[in-house]
Amino acid sequence: MLVDMKAPVLALAPGQVLTLVDAEGLRIRAQLGTVWITEEGSLKDHIVGPGDTLVVGRPGRTVVQALNSAWVSIGEAPAPANDSH
Repeated sequence: MLVDMKAPVLALAPGQVLTLVDAEGLRIRAQLGTVWITEEGSLKDHIVGPGDTLVVGRPGRTVVQALNSAWVSIGEAPAPANDSH
């Protein structure tokens, strides 16, 4: 799958999988539909529904699978308000 990171939203068909490598710190937002997300090295999986966001917290592979037709955006996570950078 080719991913154009300039596109703000990716469409995923039911069951379609998107694998991100070393995406730590990126924000995944379900614009429409529901996705299942798992991060390499983590025992916890996440279900992200419409309007919900997950910030990838680990290096390695992150797998995003559409549980139904979904649109997801992937981008930089906003810096915390108290971040001095």
